[in-house]
Amino acid sequence: MHYAAKSQIIRAVTSIGANIAEGNGQLYKKKQINFLNNALGSASETRHWLIIAADNGYISQEDYDKLEEKTVEIIKMLIGCIRKLQYQAGDEEIA
Repeated sequence: MHYAAKSQIIRAVTSIGANIAEGNGQLYKKKQINFLNNALGSASETRHWLIIAADNGYISQEDYDKLEEKTVEIIKMLIGCIRKLQYQAGDEEIA
């Protein structure tokens, strides 16, 4: 894989976990939501870099499909967590 694409994917993926961890360390639901939202953004960025990697032939279509599926699963889990926290926080607007 091209070094720049690999580096960006690693940075985006590690940011997902870092934001989840930082959000779990917060006392207030709304702050937790903010960090989960950041993690969601990093997951979307990961999808972008996976597309770039596949389009440029850095990864196979098979690898792309597997990684895309896992990334979408993570995005769905993050959205579920955000919705749950929004409900717990009493927010009227739920993602």
